[in-house]
Amino acid sequence: MKRPIPQGLLVAVEGIDGAGKTSIATLLAQWCGERGLSCTISKEPTGLKWGTELRNSARAGRLPLEREIELFLLDRKDHVARSIEPALREWNIVILDRYYWSSAAYQGGRGANYDEIIAANEAFAPKPDLVLVLDLDVDAGLGRIRMRGDRPNLFEGKAGLRRARQIFQQLAEKNSNALLIDTSGHFKDSFNIALKAFQKAAVQKIASSAMSCVEMANFTLTFFGGEQVADELPDATPEMNALLAEAKKASL
Repeated sequence: MKRPIPQGLLVAVEGIDGAGKTSIATLLAQWCGERGLSCTISKEPTGLKWGTELRNSARAGRLPLEREIELFLLDRKDHVARSIEPALREWNIVILDRYYWSSAAYQGGRGANYDEIIAANEAFAPKPDLVLVLDLDVDAGLGRIRMRGDRPNLFEGKAGLRRARQIFQQLAEKNSNALLIDTSGHFKDSFNIALKAFQKAAVQKIASSAMSCVEMANFTLTFFGGEQVADELPDATPEMNALLAEAKKASL
């Protein structure tokens, strides 16, 4: 049985290519699926009309900056209307492999005002509950792309990537819903950090809902890999108990 999360949970995985975004987004979705949690995973640019034009430009030659910004906005509006908002209305967890911070970083790397790009997107796009910003040195990221048998596309010149990385770092530093994760080490360590942040964001969303204490406890235990309970909680770690206490207090 699929279990929704109240009001849904929106998680964006951001960072330069090669940092591990697709791998972490995929494993988070798999983790949810294994626990019967309703989850949707998606990627930007999409495979829809405007996203396809953007993907083609990455191979054939980058478009003028203003056109590139316009296409990302059109593609994201389509994505929000067709996929993201319907999934959140169904109380699904939505995990995105890139979202509007990527537009801010990559078009900002070409000289656009990244704060203006953020504002234009947040005028219509749901704000994430959590943004996981995967941070990696540009040369290391390009090396990983080549190691997996791919060639860097035209969005991935070194100078632009360095500026995009700086913008991602700046956005992460000034937004309380973001976590900057160094992915230069072992992938398992990076994923465990991402998973803990994901669990915490889910518990906070559950705590802000109108669920009963027992319902919130069941959801919370699910996110920590425990079994559901009926009327009382089994022994739990201090961290889990603190989060459960927060959830109970929020429901009073």
